[in-house]
Amino acid sequence: MDRIEVLLKDLPDNIRGHIVNNHVTLDIAGEDVHYWSPQLNFRIEPDEEDHNHSVVSGLIGPRPAVWSLFMFIYAAIGIVAFFVSLFAVSKILLGKSSNLIFVFPVALLFMLTAYLVGKYGEKLAKDQVNLLKQFVRDAVYFDKDG
Repeated sequence: MDRIEVLLKDLPDNIRGHIVNNHVTLDIAGEDVHYWSPQLNFRIEPDEEDHNHSVVSGLIGPRPAVWSLFMFIYAAIGIVAFFVSLFAVSKILLGKSSNLIFVFPVALLFMLTAYLVGKYGEKLAKDQVNLLKQFVRDAVYFDKDG
């Protein structure tokens, strides 16, 4: 953990990081921040089988606000599509016509659009993701003499 604390002090201006216990969070900071900027969370724990080593596990992805927004969009579209389609199918089963059945394919189109927007955001954040990954590589992979 000492090596990571040293690297956190020497972070470039465009990365901000903090440590809480064995959990490290890295964000893009300054003028480089945009809506799609990623966040890297990882933790370092002692290896239970080999006490001379540590296990690093983490997640890199969108910031919590972006993640929450997309989950809200998917959930809202899915719930509306489910109930409107259910209503339309029940009308059809009762022998009445219902154009509401077309809400389901439209909802799928909206979900596909949200997915593609997310993929576009991934592409915009690619360089920043690589920057954060490189920090972790520099912090974790070092020789025994270093």
